[in-house]
Amino acid sequence: MDRVNKETACYVITYFSELMNPLEKAALRHYRSIIKLEGDEDQRRTKLYYRTGWLSDDPEVLNLLTDGPDQFIINCAERILKVSGDKVFLNFCPYCGKLARTPAAKQCRYCGHDWH
Repeated sequence: MDRVNKETACYVITYFSELMNPLEKAALRHYRSIIKLEGDEDQRRTKLYYRTGWLSDDPEVLNLLTDGPDQFIINCAERILKVSGDKVFLNFCPYCGKLARTPAAKQCRYCGHDWH
């Protein structure tokens, strides 16, 4: 399989996140929580996020993020496409061949082609 680019990976994770496994979901939740807590000096909120499971100290979850969030997203998307590719609809423009913004889009954001 060809390498998945960041745009395609974000599309897959955004619209087909139900195909992520529990560890990947936990890693994504952890990463998004880190972003929310960035710059927050109050440790009470961080402790709350750990207690509620939004942040994780599980080494398996944290290991998924060791190469950075972009690589994590790409790795997840590649795995999803490899294992469940038949459940993923990549909506490409019939005119220019670029990936549409959403699976339901009927107009290309790049060339403006309309396939309603």
